This record gives sequence, structure tokens and C-alpha cells, in this order.
Amino acid sequence: MPDVKMLNNVDHQDLRIITKKSAAYGDNVIGSLIFPAEIAQAHKEYPIYFQKSPETGEFQLVALFGFADKENLFLTDDGWQADCIPALIQREPFMIGFQTEKGADEKKAVLHIDMDSPRISNTEEGERVFLENGGNSPYLDHINKMLSVVHGGFESCKALFSAFLELELIEPFVLEVEFKDGTQFKTDQYYTINQDKLLALDDTTVGKLHRSGHLQLAYMVLQSLSNVKRLAKKRNALS
Repeated sequence: MPDVKMLNNVDHQDLRIITKKSAAYGDNVIGSLIFPAEIAQAHKEYPIYFQKSPETGEFQLVALFGFADKENLFLTDDGWQADCIPALIQREPFMIGFQTEKGADEKKAVLHIDMDSPRISNTEEGERVFLENGGNSPYLDHINKMLSVVHGGFESCKALFSAFLELELIEPFVLEVEFKDGTQFKTDQYYTINQDKLLALDDTTVGKLHRSGHLQLAYMVLQSLSNVKRLAKKRNALS
């Protein structure tokens, strides 16, 4: 079991976090969940697909980084070579927990940290979590922003997929890539937008989808599919 603690500026006054992206810190992942607020940046670099949660069966957004388990083709000796890194990756080793305060009925979101994370620094290396006077460091402010993206992202995902499902815009497909060494990657676990159905929507429906912001996101997801070639080129460069 991970050693998860509620973050506070007394017990964690001198805490530092190593922010370098490396396989040693668990960044060698084939992909990551992302959220609607991240699509505008993520679609410029990663293929974005939909997949069903094995726990809930609900659709999720996924950014793909590689073609095999523990393969992140954006990860080099110099770190993560992309302008956009998903919030779920950036927020490590922090998470949101919920606490019910005395006399209150609703649970309050509280920042927690996994003290077993390899990102916990035992030296002067890393970013300070708190300033010497106990205030939040700029790094912790950034973490709070990333966790806000994650926390609000689950509800915005539900709204996005509800709109897509109502219009029957989601379709399964087979992702198949052949590399120059003759090996192949093939999977049928992903879904995407049915472009023909999207283009066939009537003006009223298009207007409604546009006003909700979901129309632009649908087109960004479709545009992101061209990044498969970019990803394959990265893999080919390794062989």
C-alpha cells in the first residue's frame, strides 16, 4: 500500500519533488488519460483516441505515446520531448483526497501526496513544495492547476461523450501500423469520431454542438490521428 499523506506545510516544510521525466520515475508509459481542457494542446503532438474504462464502461480520452507496454517514444535521456505533457503525468506524486470536516455534510477536496514515490527527494535536488515562510511555492501552484484539470475533467468528459453518443458519432476502429523492420502494431481497443456522420449533421445540431465547444474538440480529435505517422517515425528511428 502506498504511504499517502495529507499535505501540510508543517510536516512537509522541506519537501522537494524531482520533476525530471524519466523511466526511473515511471514515465515510460504507452499512453495516458487526458481531459477535454487538454485536447487543444495535446492534439498537436499525440494521437487521441477513446477507450472504455474497464471499471465503469464509460468512455475516456487517451493520448498515445508509443506502441508497446512501457514504451514512451517522447521520452529521451533529456526528458520528455513534447510541449504538452498530460496533467495526470505532471501531477505526480500528488492526488486529490476527500475529507469531511466536523459539522459539515459535504466532503472537501484536500491535497495528498504519495510519500513512497521515487520523486520524493532526499537531497537538495528537486522543486520545493513550500516556501520557507510556509506559503505555496510556484511549483505547488502549478500542481494545484494540474489537479484542477483532472478533478474537473471527469465531469467534462461525461458531458463530451454524452453529446457524442447522443448523435451516434463514436465508432470503433482498428489501429494498424507496420514498421520498417517488418513488425506490426494492431489493436481494436480504441474508438474515434465517425467523420461521415459528423459532416452529415444538420445546421441546428452543428450550432448546438459548436456552442457547447464539443464540435471543435471533435475535429481536433480527428486531426490528431495524423500523429500516428509521427509516432511511427519515432519508432522507426530506433531500429
